[in-house]
Amino acid sequence: MSSEQFEHYEYEFDNITKSITRKINTQLPNYTGEQRKATIRQAEKEIERAEDLLADMQQETRSAPPSYRTKMTARLRGYQADVEKFKRDLQSVAAGGGAGARNAANRDALFGGGAYADQSLDQRSRLLDNDDRLNRTSDRISNAQRIGEESEAIGAGVLSELGTQRETIIRVGGKVSNVDSNLGKSRRILNAMSRRIMTNHLIMVLIIIVLIAILGLVIYLKHFHK
Repeated sequence: MSSEQFEHYEYEFDNITKSITRKINTQLPNYTGEQRKATIRQAEKEIERAEDLLADMQQETRSAPPSYRTKMTARLRGYQADVEKFKRDLQSVAAGGGAGARNAANRDALFGGGAYADQSLDQRSRLLDNDDRLNRTSDRISNAQRIGEESEAIGAGVLSELGTQRETIIRVGGKVSNVDSNLGKSRRILNAMSRRIMTNHLIMVLIIIVLIAILGLVIYLKHFHK
């Protein structure tokens, strides 16, 4: 997928849906009393958290490139359907009681053990809640470790790319130095050629002056010293 954040939301959503499914299908049908009420509240909170994750995933979908948006939207719709089903199932289980609740009521009526049973179930509920918290914490740690490893790999790639760019810059700097050296040599050659040209001009001027002087002297001797 194009968005790592979208996949992170999916990972958390998957863990929450597993917890909701376990409460609705396994725990609530066998719970009674305060334990049942506490489990229903926990399931409702988890459904609310799942809806928050759906809103986050929807935001990521809107900002995703068009080539990924279609697949992300399809997956998001499936998750939304799952949450709606959780709501209906929880409402049905909460209203229907369940076999465990009916059996517990019958036992209480026969043996008068309601208070003890509620206390025992309440302790069991707390243990299960602690177990869920530990599982969620472990999942968060694993996810953070995975993200850290991905970040480390990205950092290593960036460092490698920077090293390659540094070598390229050094090579370019060497070529520029060679160009500067060649330009200096060319400048010195041009200056020497310019000096030679000027010298040749001066010599030609002197030769012309000498020839003119000689020509003038010949004319003078020929016409004035007969």
